[in-house]
Amino acid sequence: MSNIDTVAYLKAGRMFTASNVSAKIITVVGTAMTGLVLYNPLGSNKMLSLMSAGFSLTTALGSISSIGVAISPVIATAPSSLTVGSAIIKSANGGTVNSVGVAWDIATLGAAPVTQRWFAGLNWITGGAGQAPYQFSDKIDGELGLLPGSAVCFAGIGTTLPTGMGSFSYVEIDL
Repeated sequence: MSNIDTVAYLKAGRMFTASNVSAKIITVVGTAMTGLVLYNPLGSNKMLSLMSAGFSLTTALGSISSIGVAISPVIATAPSSLTVGSAIIKSANGGTVNSVGVAWDIATLGAAPVTQRWFAGLNWITGGAGQAPYQFSDKIDGELGLLPGSAVCFAGIGTTLPTGMGSFSYVEIDL
């Protein structure tokens, strides 16, 4: 359990959620990432401390697949080829405070992210007798964060990568 006082940050309007509101496919790690990308802009003077990640499948997979949380390093090159699409950021308490974070469905990052933790996996047996869970959650609880100039996204590995909707919850902490 972390020492982040989640309720205090929630009351202060410093807790946010980033999510997709329509299904997107995730990709393997590279500089061009799809699915959900959360970016902490250079000069924000905030750390985005990740509290949770979630992914809900919208299509059945025909092979073994895994989903992870990947973080790009701090880099001065701003992301490019940006598509907002269905990615949104909202205050977690319903308030009107805006986050410094920016969310996209597609972004080309200045450096490829590295998968920091794998939290979901599906097995499959030819002929359709595989396991089929459809929603996965990872209670990160402040163990991962984004300094200004870094980004987090979902990454996958497998023959067929998942399509679905992702979400991150995070706290903005002053540096």
